[in-house]
Amino acid sequence: MERIAEALDAARATSSRNAKVDAIAEALLDAAVRDEPALRMAVRVALAQAFAPFDERTAAVGWRMLMPALSAASGVSEEEIAAEARRTGDLGDAAELVLAQRPKSGAGLSPADVSELFDALARAGSRGTKARLLTNALSAASPRLGKYLTKTLLGEARTGVVEGVVMLAISKAFGADHDEVRRAHALVSDAAVVARLAYDRGLGNARLVLGHPVQPMLASPIEASKAPVDWGRVIVEDKLDGVRAQLHAFEGKVVLFGRGQGTITGAFPDVVRALQRMMDVVLDGEILAVNADAGPRPFQALQARLGRKSPEPSLLLEVPAAFFAYDILFHDGESLIELPWTERRKRLEALASDYPLRVNPYWPVASERELESAFTAARARGHEGVMHKRTDAPYEAGARGASWLKVKHAAATLDVVVTAVEQGHGKRADVISDYTFAVAKGDELVDVGKAYSGLTDVEIAELTPTFEALTISQRGGWRKVTPTIVLEVAFDGLQRSDRHESGYSMRFPRIVRVRGDKNPTEIDTLETVARIYASHVESGHREEPLPPKTKTKTKKAVSADQLDLFGEPKKR
Repeated sequence: MERIAEALDAARATSSRNAKVDAIAEALLDAAVRDEPALRMAVRVALAQAFAPFDERTAAVGWRMLMPALSAASGVSEEEIAAEARRTGDLGDAAELVLAQRPKSGAGLSPADVSELFDALARAGSRGTKARLLTNALSAASPRLGKYLTKTLLGEARTGVVEGVVMLAISKAFGADHDEVRRAHALVSDAAVVARLAYDRGLGNARLVLGHPVQPMLASPIEASKAPVDWGRVIVEDKLDGVRAQLHAFEGKVVLFGRGQGTITGAFPDVVRALQRMMDVVLDGEILAVNADAGPRPFQALQARLGRKSPEPSLLLEVPAAFFAYDILFHDGESLIELPWTERRKRLEALASDYPLRVNPYWPVASERELESAFTAARARGHEGVMHKRTDAPYEAGARGASWLKVKHAAATLDVVVTAVEQGHGKRADVISDYTFAVAKGDELVDVGKAYSGLTDVEIAELTPTFEALTISQRGGWRKVTPTIVLEVAFDGLQRSDRHESGYSMRFPRIVRVRGDKNPTEIDTLETVARIYASHVESGHREEPLPPKTKTKTKKAVSADQLDLFGEPKKR
């Protein structure tokens, strides 16, 4: 485990993607020759993932649990640890510093120890058990490994070692073709499994497995495609405004995976109930909020359902949801992803004739004019736009190409001023690339969104020293800046939001250009934002949120001696 921690330090110290790949590749090769747990844990820690992305288990460890464990392991007070975390902007970095203050180094942790720690934390039923496990592990870990254990448990490494870097490192470490590595990863969705397959020269054995999500096929904006359209081999579907979901039905159960490949099954028990008779199938589709007539409601209506493990019955009645399928990847023991869209569609429609499955309809188009007409009709039905798909294309798991194109028009653009920025991630780790921006409310500025796409790498690199010079205050990678830089930002819609002082947030914002010809006194106003939002509501593409329910219960006050060391009431 010390070898991967050392490699992560080396990767973090360089802005070169190649150097990061080299460092991780050497550590993976070193782990592979030891044993399977060493390779698996090296990949897990490199990506700051205690478990595979689709694993329903979680360590469920946060700051409040790590702080007392770090204090007990290091002998440093929680107040001092918190101060270090604020100074460095990262609890993992603070962990390394305080663990280094121990008079005696830890005994060390093997890959098997780390694996058992993660498993035990997922099994642990009480805070006390978790506290003991964490304290023992951090006491045994070296300061450097303690840093990366902390980062992994919090799920954020901040080393620039993203999934793409690890895939390249696997290719380099084991002399594997990178396209084969990416294809295997798209099918098994677990970088640790891919690393083992590459080491065993078995990448060609990667297969779709029921219960393990396939990376979804992605669509490119139609304006980004340079390929000519073969109108005889394309169809269009409505671009649904919901949550991308992959449905796996097997062994008498239905499991739903989100685009990030974590399970979202608990949030949608109504979807599961509707399709629970299905067996031995994997479907790609979208979960939408629906009205009484089974018609689509805006994405904003569905947000109340997101992130809930077990929504209350009243919410299920207020915001019913349904799964709309548009592709089939596996059925009756057979993978279908290599088949062309036309054949997969036949299989999907045959399945829908046997089950209460909603299938997204499609239409042939023969010209740009017909495509534009289809787009207008889709918008009138309450959808975002249309998807343009080649009928002869296989399902390209994890790929974004010209086989699927999304046709969407920006709802509007606004001129805004940048108020805060953040350090980028991955290949942009050495520049400032995430911008928060505001509109005017009288003499004030109120934030309305955040974007990191739209500008070129050259433009972002040129703006980085400007934002560094404009910095007013800094916390870790986040900077508050003097509001000077004006941007034109396009977006697909507006919605009510408590996250921003404006009361609104943009959907899918992207930067159109830097408005060097404008100063902050010429930006758009909150009144303009409100008018655009009102037009969305009037057209049916947004809904006014319901007023919050009045809470009748209040927490009973407790004295300090009635709280445990985690600040929770003591159990009697």
